[in-house]
Amino acid sequence: MTLPLVPAPQQLTPSPPGMSLGPRPRIGVPSGDLLGLAEVVADLLARLHGVEPTVQVTGSADLLLRPGPAEAPVQARGVDPLDRPDRARECYELLVGPDGATVSAESAEGLFRGATTFAQLVGQDLEVPGVRVVDGPALRWRGLALDVVRRFFPVDQVKRVIDLLAVYKFNVLHLHLTDSQAWRLEIAGHPELTDERNWPGGDGSRNGDGAQFYTRDDYRELVAYAAARFVTVVPEIDMPGHTQAAIRARPELAGVDEPVHELLRYLDPRAEATDGFVAEVLGQLAELTPGPFLHVGGDEAFGMPHELYAAFTARSMELGRATGKRVVAWQEAARSGALTPRDVAQCWVGDGDAFDPDKAREAVPAEYHPLLEVVAASFAQAPHDAPAAVAAGAWVLASPSRVLYLDRRYAEESTLAEQTARRTQVGMAAYTPRTSRQLFDWHPDELNEIPEGARLAGVEAAIWCESVTGFDDLAFLLLPRLPGIAEKAWTRRATAWDDYRARVALHAGWWQRLGWGGYYRSEELFS
Repeated sequence: MTLPLVPAPQQLTPSPPGMSLGPRPRIGVPSGDLLGLAEVVADLLARLHGVEPTVQVTGSADLLLRPGPAEAPVQARGVDPLDRPDRARECYELLVGPDGATVSAESAEGLFRGATTFAQLVGQDLEVPGVRVVDGPALRWRGLALDVVRRFFPVDQVKRVIDLLAVYKFNVLHLHLTDSQAWRLEIAGHPELTDERNWPGGDGSRNGDGAQFYTRDDYRELVAYAAARFVTVVPEIDMPGHTQAAIRARPELAGVDEPVHELLRYLDPRAEATDGFVAEVLGQLAELTPGPFLHVGGDEAFGMPHELYAAFTARSMELGRATGKRVVAWQEAARSGALTPRDVAQCWVGDGDAFDPDKAREAVPAEYHPLLEVVAASFAQAPHDAPAAVAAGAWVLASPSRVLYLDRRYAEESTLAEQTARRTQVGMAAYTPRTSRQLFDWHPDELNEIPEGARLAGVEAAIWCESVTGFDDLAFLLLPRLPGIAEKAWTRRATAWDDYRARVALHAGWWQRLGWGGYYRSEELFS
C-alpha cells in the first residue's frame, strides 16, 4: 500500500494494526499551554478530512501530542529561521496503533511536524495505518518566496499559502513586499508609499476592490497566523533597484543623476534623504517582525554604477543589522564586498538561464533595446557572486531558477485541455518550459550553482507573479510542483520520481479542500 506522505520521512516502519479515527476525533495534550497547538492541528484535520475534532487536556486520546525525548534520525544543517542552536527541535516520533496515535517531540514545533504526518496518513475512510515514524529535517531553512507585488493577494489568500506550507513542512514564508510596480506594506508616516496613484501606471495588479496593500495590523495578523503553524515570515524590501514605486512616491531618493534609462532608476546613496529613509523603513519592518531575519533585496540594480551599488548595499545591510536582525540579500550583494559570516546570500541565477540579449531583442519592443546590453552586463557577473559570498564566509541559500523558480511554464500537457492551452499564458516566457519530472530531478547537494565549500543555509523556492492574474494562476504554478521541493529540503536521501509520483498524486483532494482547486492536472502525475 502506498502511504501518501510528502515529504518522505527519514524512517518509516509498518506496525499493523492501525486505527479508526472516527468523525469526532479527540486530540489530547498533557497541559493547557499546548491547547493552542492542538487547536491548530484540529483545524488542519477538519479541513483535510471533514472531521469535527475536540481538543482536551488528557493523557489519552485518538491523537496525543506528548512532549518528550525524540530520536534525531538525521543531523539537520543550515540556518535556522528562528536563529536557535537546537538542531533537533523539529524531530519527532509518531506511533499509530489500534488504541490511537501518539506524537512525541521535545518541542511544540516537533509535535506539529508529527501531527502533519499523521494528517497525511488518514485515509478517505478515516482509517489510519499502523506505523512507527522517526523523522526530522535534512535542511533547517525550507522556504517559499511569494511575490505579492506584481499580483496582490489579500490576507485570506496568503493564509491559504501558509496552510499549504505547513502541510508540507516548510518553515519560511519570504514575502516580497516592494518592487517597481507597487509598495505593499504600510509604513507609518509615509502614506505616499502605498498610494496607488504613485505606482507606475496605477496598479495593474489589483485583486478585489479593497486596499491593495497590507496595513500594519494585516501584516501582524499574517505573521501570527504563520507562527502558529511554525512558519517564519521573512519580509523583503527590495532595493536599490526594483524601486520605481518608491521613487515615484519620493523622487528625492533618486538623486540628481540621469539614469541610463527611465526604467532603471535606483535609490542613490548620495541623496540626502536616502539613508534616513532606508533606516526608517527597516526599523519599522524590524519592529513589526518578531522573526530574526530581514531581506534587503539587492538584485538587478541594472545601470547603477558599481561604486554606488556597493556603497548602498553595504549601508543597507549595516542598517538591517543595526535593527538587531540578521540580513538576507540576493546574490548580487556579494559584489559590495560587505557580506559577513552572519549574513545569508540567496543565489538565484540558474545554470542555463543566462540572459540572452539577442533572444530578448526578438521579444521586446525596440524602445527597450537600449536596456538589454545593460542587463546583459549585470548577468555576466552572476557566476562570480556565489564564490564571492563563500569567500566572505556568508551562508548560501539555494534558490536557482533552474529548479526552484515556480513561475516556469509547464512542458507537459494537462489532463484538462483548457489548462494545456493556458501553459503559454501563465509563467515566464523567458524561461525554457520544463516538466514536473524535470523539476524534481535534483538534490540540494548537487546543485551546479552552489560552489564547493559553501555553507548551505537551506532551500527556498520562489513564485514571481508577472504572469499571474489571480489566485487560480498561483495554484496553477505552485501545484503539483511545490511538494516536490518540500521533499528535497526535508528528506536526506534521494527519492525516485515514480515513488514520489504515486504518493503526491493522492493529495489532489486535499488541495481542493484547502482552496487550491486551480492546481495543474499534470499528465505526468494524474494520468
